[in-house]
Formats: sequence, structure tokens, C-alpha cells
Amino acid sequence: MVECWLPYGKTEVYVSVPLRSLLGTVEPHEGEPAASPRENITEALQNPLGSTGLGDLAKPGIRYGIALDGTMTQKLLTTAASTTVEYLHRLGAPSSNISLILGQGMRRTGDPELVERFGSSDHLKDISVVEHTGSSVSLTAVGKTGGGTELELCNVFTEADVRIAIGEVRPDPFTGVRGAQDAVLPGISSTAAITHSRGLEFTGDISPVGHEGNPVQEDAMEAAEMADVSLSLNLVTNGNGELLSSYAGAPRASWERAVESLGSSHRVKGDANADIIVVGAGGSRFDSDLYNAVQALRGASQVAKRNATIILLAECSEGLGAPGLEDLAQIDTLTELRRRYMLGAKEVYLLKTLQKRNEIVLVSALPSFLGEPLGITTMRTAYDAYSEVAEGRRGKRTLVVTNGRTTYPYVG
Repeated sequence: MVECWLPYGKTEVYVSVPLRSLLGTVEPHEGEPAASPRENITEALQNPLGSTGLGDLAKPGIRYGIALDGTMTQKLLTTAASTTVEYLHRLGAPSSNISLILGQGMRRTGDPELVERFGSSDHLKDISVVEHTGSSVSLTAVGKTGGGTELELCNVFTEADVRIAIGEVRPDPFTGVRGAQDAVLPGISSTAAITHSRGLEFTGDISPVGHEGNPVQEDAMEAAEMADVSLSLNLVTNGNGELLSSYAGAPRASWERAVESLGSSHRVKGDANADIIVVGAGGSRFDSDLYNAVQALRGASQVAKRNATIILLAECSEGLGAPGLEDLAQIDTLTELRRRYMLGAKEVYLLKTLQKRNEIVLVSALPSFLGEPLGITTMRTAYDAYSEVAEGRRGKRTLVVTNGRTTYPYVG
């Protein structure tokens, strides 16, 4: 037997697969992590692309607002925030004039562990930290995007004189490729703005491995520009969230350069002959709710043969994560889902479409009665789920995808 470990919430779980049944394990591409992330980020800040440098914006009394994409790893978030604040200190900015806004988008709760980690950092311990969640109400109306999104942002950010956005550049099922603009929308935006913006996925070609022509991506970029972001810091990472390279500057120019650097490193060769695919969403930053975790099925489905069983590992400690996954669970036509759109509608369509070809089993803390209307069988442990699925199948060839939200297997 081979024990295959996969991220699950803030821990790991394993499945035991007979050696003769294991086709392989799809792991994130590690790349070459930056030797010194702090130096890498500082160099990027010193050499902005297509924008004025922070040194030219620094004046006495200037207030700085730094929006952070809360989906990054704690280590990367802390490194990026502390390095940026240290750079501002060198420019003469006092701690009292700097605010960090941790953008959690639609998540109902914040991350007390991260706030505590910020407090233990020498450069961040005296910095004001604001967590923006789906329940935040201190918002400022900024305007309407070309996509029709009424943009409302955390007022701590909009009231700053110099606005900095920091985000991770990695594959994203909504925008194609994430970036610093996601620290603004969805990061520090209102629930209504996020809902409308994500609804644009019904109007264009949404691919988890590409961004061109993606209306959700364009809406997020326009939001960053409307928010008058002075400087974006785009952090290119590998599938484990480790920093590879950094690019700072104007929102669009720095992100486009970062996307070039990312390339196709997220695409990893897999095997299309699996009878069973075990896929992990990728741990707590991706599996806090089903709305985000179910996106891991997109890549796994590309290498799933007809009638294969896909076992998705996602803790879902915050439940479904979107009202549509409950209110629209019985609907399976695209026309009706589009007409009755609410957040989660496209995810319902994804599940219904996949279930025409494959069985989906969810290993989760999510109550089974919430998964049943979606056609999902819910089990509590990965070991039991795999054992039961394998026992009920004649073919047992198994492919394991450890990080389904940052790794997209393909057949080559």
C-alpha cells in the first residue's frame, strides 16, 4: 500500500492506495523559489513598471493603505506585508500613517492566527490591521465598472492617500489568473459587488487555465484602476504558495509581466485512464467552504474517464459558502440558472454537468443533508471514502491530485 497525503483544512489526511492500482500522483510544480523573498520584493518595489515609485509619492503626513489578498499563505502574507512596511519606513512613513487591510472577500470570519502573526512581526506590531469580511459594512462607493459592478470598497483603503494592492499570481477558476487586483475585488469589496462581478462568468469564456477574454478578470482589473491603486505588488508563486518572483508597478503592467513569468507552470501531466481520482482542494485557503473547494473539480475532470469516481477532499468548515448552492441545488439547466442567478449558480452547473459523466464523493465536515440536493455523497474520512469506492468498482486504477486549485492535470 502507498500512503498518499493531501492537504485538508489546516492539516493533512491520507488515502492508502495499493501499489498496483496507483497510476501516479499529480503534485504542484515547485519551480525555483526566491533565495531571499524579502530582497526579491524590495527590488520589485524599487523598480516599478509603468508607474511612479513610492519614493516619489512619499510626503509628510501621507496616509498609506495596503490591501492584502487574504487567500495567500500566512507566510507569504506576512513576508509581503512586513517587507512593504519596512520599505515605507525607510521612506520616512511612520507606523501611525500605515494601515493594512486584510481582504477576505466573502468569508464570514477573519483569521485571528494571521492577525496574531502580524503582531509578532517587528515591522508590523505597531501597524493598524483591519480585516474585511463578507459582513463588513464600513464601505465607500467608488463607481460602476464597465461590467456593471457597483464598486464599494473598505473605507480604510479609500481614505488613504497612497493605495497599495498586494496579491498572488496563480491560476484561478474565476479570473483565469489571479493577481494584486484581486486584493481589491473581491478582497475588500462589498458582498453585492462580488456577487455581481462573479456573475459575469455567465457572459464570457471562463477557463481555469487562461485569462484572455475573461470578463471577471477584466472587471477586477478595472476595479483596481477605479480604486486609484498607486502601486500593485504581484507575487508569482508555485503550487505550494512559495514566492518565485515579484513585480511592482501599475496594476495592469505589473500583472501582465507577472503572468508572463508564471507561464504554464501550473499545468502538470496526468493520466486519463483512472477509474478513481482523489483530488484535494489544497487546504484551508481553498477548502473553507464548498463554493471555493468545488473548483478543484475543474482540473480533475479533464483527466477523468467516463464513469470514473472523483473523490474531493475539502473540509468546508464554513459550510456551503454561497446561497446558490442551497437555493438552486435542484436546477440543472444553464438558462434557468442564469435567469435566477445568485452566487453559487455557476458552481451548481459545474456539479450537474460533471455528474452526467462521473460520480462525485465529498470527504468533508459538511453535513450530508447539504450535499444531497447537489447529488454529492458525503463521507467523513478520506480512508473510508477511498476504501468504499474502490471496493464497489471493478476497475481501481487511481490518480491522486494533491492540490486541485493550483494544479491542472492534462493528458500529454
